[in-house]
Amino acid sequence: MRAPSAWHHDPYDTVVSCTQFLVPALAVAMLVRIVDRTGQRIPPAGDLLRAGRVLVGLVGATVAVDWIAVALRTDRAPWNATGRALIVALAVLTVGTALVAGTVRHASRVAGADDGAAQAPDWTDGVLASLADLLARFGRPGRAAAGAVGWLRRVAVGGRHGLRRHRLATAALVCGTFAAGLTLAEALGDGLGAQPAAAAATRTAVGTACLLTAVLPLGGYLRVLHLRPTRTPAPPATPRPPGRAGRRPALVCAGYAMLAGVPVAVGLRAGIGALFDYPVTGWGRLVRLIIVVALLFGSLTALTQAIRRRRHRISQALLGLPLVVLLALAGTVTYLGVRHVLPRTLPAPTGPYQVGRTAYDWTDGHRIDPLAPDPGQHRELSVWVWYPAPAGTTGAPAPYAPGHWAGMLQFGILANRLDAVRTHSIEGAPVSAGRFPLVLLEPGMGLGAPQFSTLAENLASHGYVVAGVTPTYSANRTVLHGHAVDATTRGNPRNFSQAAGDRLVPVWAADARFVARRMAAVGGPLSGHVDATHVAYLGHSFGGAASLQACHDDPRCAGAADLDGTPHGQVVTTGLTAPMMLLGTPGDCLAGTCHPADAAHREILAASTSLRAASSGPSFRYEIAGAEHFNFTDYGAYYIPRALHGLTQLGPIDGDRALVVVSAYVTAFVTAVLRGGPPPEPDRRYPEVHAVT
Repeated sequence: MRAPSAWHHDPYDTVVSCTQFLVPALAVAMLVRIVDRTGQRIPPAGDLLRAGRVLVGLVGATVAVDWIAVALRTDRAPWNATGRALIVALAVLTVGTALVAGTVRHASRVAGADDGAAQAPDWTDGVLASLADLLARFGRPGRAAAGAVGWLRRVAVGGRHGLRRHRLATAALVCGTFAAGLTLAEALGDGLGAQPAAAAATRTAVGTACLLTAVLPLGGYLRVLHLRPTRTPAPPATPRPPGRAGRRPALVCAGYAMLAGVPVAVGLRAGIGALFDYPVTGWGRLVRLIIVVALLFGSLTALTQAIRRRRHRISQALLGLPLVVLLALAGTVTYLGVRHVLPRTLPAPTGPYQVGRTAYDWTDGHRIDPLAPDPGQHRELSVWVWYPAPAGTTGAPAPYAPGHWAGMLQFGILANRLDAVRTHSIEGAPVSAGRFPLVLLEPGMGLGAPQFSTLAENLASHGYVVAGVTPTYSANRTVLHGHAVDATTRGNPRNFSQAAGDRLVPVWAADARFVARRMAAVGGPLSGHVDATHVAYLGHSFGGAASLQACHDDPRCAGAADLDGTPHGQVVTTGLTAPMMLLGTPGDCLAGTCHPADAAHREILAASTSLRAASSGPSFRYEIAGAEHFNFTDYGAYYIPRALHGLTQLGPIDGDRALVVVSAYVTAFVTAVLRGGPPPEPDRRYPEVHAVT
């Protein structure tokens, strides 16, 4: 109700807002019942206790959601030093809520006998009677005002057409007034945008609908607001045989719940769309969303009412089973949706420099793109560049996957949104003084350069310029000149084979060498800061194979690192004279430690063995215990349910830890080949890494 998207800034905004709105309203109603002394009898305690239970439930829901936020380490970076104080305050609130809940429960048992007694005049009488009593103390004008209030109480509330006889109109009037007040407060605070009148009308209507949806169930199910006249209890009627009439109350409740789901779906459409990756961009999507929410509300209500009306445990259990399944399914989907939008932060760089980032769209005018769907097109590439910035440079973190780049990952709610990933780069930050060696980064098949931001940021923080090349028509998604470009079957074959790899690897290697040449003469802020005298090539999976081939073809190559990639191309038979590092997983055929059980693994082992035998330069081979193929990418920093790690080729090693280990060894190798540092050796800080001899 507070913004077009309830999940725009804070995933818990909706819960907290509902609590902070409804708790004061119920508290005022309780206070009126306590101080009202104008009636013949003090109102029964059960009325207050029911409202108390609602208060405790709302506060308890907020407390529970906030503890979930703490457990998931949400917003841990913005909390900074205040995080511990907030957790202490939350602990105090939790203890207080538990004590109040226990007290209310005990009081409810004690007052159980009064709960079914004839009710005194309801809360509308109490409010107006208290107001009249207060006004009567201020002389003749006050008594006149009290008389007017008394008339209002007799006619407008208790008369033939009074509000008490029209509960829906009463609730709508109260909720409309309350929603208008919220809209006014928003206008005075944050503003209502370029069209304030339309925004105010829309927010008032949506706020009224949402509040009405909340108030009516409270009155109908919890009997907090007794909007009905007191009547003498009728004599007990003869029980009716079970049939259609006996089922009607449950169906009526389910029908109302379905209607109540309509304003909920409309009011929270942006938040629900963000949760479940279902943007409500048209009437068709909105109608489908309303139907799903209405069916969910109606099903839950119908099952709950049916269970309450059954006396036999067997029938209750039979009806409870689908209710449990439905609740478990809804809870699981909601949990995945929340994790889908929660922010995730990449592992922090370890070098002394801050990291800047920029991007280019370049065209190789000397090559016709063999992968393009239309013949005759020149090869176009998107290049992301990470570079050293002066220590202490401040600025907003660059978005991980801006605009169309968010389509690189297509797991839906089974992984977090890419625009929820937080980087350590600053877009357009000033370049640090000096010249910095160049590293070319090639992603794996289907991936994009942004999905290796952890490796690139760590290298840049140690004083390297990293140019990440996203292979057009091979990556699932690249963005050129603001337009999304997806993979083609020529660039990303469905049935990948050794022949397909040998056909594609020259294209990818030429991409890397073209970018290396352009980076040597790059203009703008990076002009004069790129030392391309010697170049290191780095790649993952098929990008690793392309890096080996690019190093083979480029006389400036100082070394190549292949991260779990099968070698392809001419380099397999001719080898490298420059140093190379092969970083793989346990029992990996790339490192030569596997026992191949099928033809595919025998091909990998043969290619790796041939490459190492033909190479004259030094070779470093390591495997990382617990890692699998995608632990070399930012996948390890994403949220992906552990049950799906096997399908996504993520090993049992902690995802962030794997990225830290890979970054450390890649940085050590690059430092050795470009700056003459010591060669990468086993390090006791990283016991997961084992050398392959």
